[in-house]
Parts: sequence; C-alpha cells; structure tokens
Amino acid sequence: MTTPYFGTGIYILRREAERDLFEVTGKLAALGFEGVELLGFFGKAPAEIRGKLETAGLRALGDHVPMEDFLADPDRIIGERLEAGCGYLTIAHREGTFSPHTEGWSAMLKDMAILIGKCRKEGLIPQYHNHGWDVLAVPGEKPYADTLLDALGGEGLCFEPDLGWMAYSSADPADYLRRYGHLCKVIHLKDVYARDYAQVRLPPGDSKGDPANGGFEFRPTGYGTVNFPRLMPLCLAPAPEWLVIDHDLAYERDPYEDLRLSLEYVKNLARIGGAGTAL
Repeated sequence: MTTPYFGTGIYILRREAERDLFEVTGKLAALGFEGVELLGFFGKAPAEIRGKLETAGLRALGDHVPMEDFLADPDRIIGERLEAGCGYLTIAHREGTFSPHTEGWSAMLKDMAILIGKCRKEGLIPQYHNHGWDVLAVPGEKPYADTLLDALGGEGLCFEPDLGWMAYSSADPADYLRRYGHLCKVIHLKDVYARDYAQVRLPPGDSKGDPANGGFEFRPTGYGTVNFPRLMPLCLAPAPEWLVIDHDLAYERDPYEDLRLSLEYVKNLARIGGAGTAL
C-alpha cells in the first residue's frame, strides 16, 4: 500500500500567518510535515510561496477558494495556484448559498462542471470539502454533500472529507469513506470532543467546552472522540495522496504543540493500524 504524505492546513495558524506566513511554514516543516494546505496567499506572490516552501522542504498541496471568487475569474485562480505549486484546488461552498431544492441548483451544477473541466485541463485537481451543515441528515432528503458528489463525482470532482466535521454533525465518517472513498485524494483527520453530542448543533465559537453546545471543543487528532483506529483502514484503502492533520482552534494551548501531537499520532496509527480490517 502506498504511504500517503502528511500535511496540515493553515487555518489553525491563520492569525500567525497573517503576521508572517513563512515563519509559520518554516515551523511546520520543522515539525515534520511534508505539505501545507493554503488559505489564500496572505499578500505573498504565488512564485514566492512556491520558492519558500521548496526551500523549507514543503509542498503547497492545495488551496481553498470560494466558489464565487472562482467563477469571477477562473483562469487567474487556476494560474496562480499552479504557480504556487498547488496540486489541488478546493472549491469552497458557503452554507445557504445554494440548495438542491432551489431553481439555481441546476445552474450551479453546470457552473461547477465548467470549473472542474478547466481545472482538469490545466492539471489541477478540483475538490469539495465538507463542513458540518452539508452532511446533516435531513428526513426524506439526501444531505447537500451527497447530492453534490452524486452529481459531479463522475465529472472529475474529488471529495476532501473532513472526518471531524462529520462527527460534529453526527454523520458517520465510515459510511462516507465507504461510499465516496474512490473520490478521496486528500483526507482531513480533524478530531473533536463533546460531552453530549445530542446537544451539538450550534456553530462552534472560541469558547472551549461551551456547555450550551454539548461541551464541544476541537482537539489534537487522536485526543478527541473520533474513532481513528476504526477509520484508518478506510482512509488508506483508496490510497490517498495526502492525509491532512489540522483543526480549527487550539484555544489557550500552543497550536504548534497540538499539531505535533496530531502528526505523531497519525503517523504511528497509519504505520501500525493501516493494515486492519475496514469495518
């Protein structure tokens, strides 16, 4: 089985990156990460980002771009990501922007198919990344993520599943990995914790263990309640190129220490647990 690369996202370090992106990426390289998923360019030129990352021994594995920005100037968006060295481009959807039950849904799918084709033509792999709202079970309906992937997975859209957001919304990460694993080239191993998942429905804020939201908080990977020993064989089965280890907030903790703990856990689990049965 091919060993994936281990990357992290800039999101948990977004404030630090606003001050000095390359100090952040240097520290991530020192922790042992092999790639970073960007969150825009933080005022830096794409070529400069590529050069600095290569010097540090990192790759720009991808970037997240809002769909509205991509539609406004797809050639520029694609060109800049290729110049930065990105292999993937995640087309970000905002909650409430589209719905499978509105007139604009069909038009959105057509626009997405065009963007997917443009990316593929230039050698950039387009992805869809779930959050919490888009995997929520709706009685009598398919979740937003399922509807989108069923429509466009055959058109070349890959799926970048975020296992922590699935747990947050009481969706089953194993079910998504079984059904859509063939579309997964990049997998987010986010971990979360809650004292009472039945109460977890509010968007998480900065307050750790908010009692109004079931005591929810983000945790380093392996230190929350997502069952990664069960999920790791399913994650590795489609031979993804990247496993991305990140979460949204470290609260009063050191985010670099959170990422160090996460990377250590995932590397060890991938080594000793990856050959297990995909339950």
